[in-house]
Amino acid sequence: MRKFFLAVCTLVALLAVALSFSACDAEELGSLEDLSKPYAGFYECEKLTLAGEDKSAAFDFVRLELGYGGEFNISYRTKKGNAGTLGGEYDADPEKEEITFRVKQGLRSVSRTFPFENGVIRVEESVLGKLLYAEFKME
Repeated sequence: MRKFFLAVCTLVALLAVALSFSACDAEELGSLEDLSKPYAGFYECEKLTLAGEDKSAAFDFVRLELGYGGEFNISYRTKKGNAGTLGGEYDADPEKEEITFRVKQGLRSVSRTFPFENGVIRVEESVLGKLLYAEFKME
């Protein structure tokens, strides 16, 4: 179970890294979509598996918040009461249907890019040699 929570913390860190959204100058904003940032908001983890085994029942919640300023936060609470939060920055590219998270780890920054299609962020990452898969859908 400890490895599983380490995997979830790693997922949180990766998401924090992947959600770094660079601030744009007003001159760079060219469309209503750019101005409104329709992807900003709260996302609930609707599916969470590790090596094909459903792990969502072990959590009260796993939530992701994409802010308008390019920051993100992911928070979770387990059924046993353990809780945590991690933040970072993100870049969203609606045209490519991708989102990139960035998290600082010491002096270096780690980033990962995931598909962001039809309002759903799909995360696939190898953790401890096992595939961690999560789907986040806007609340």
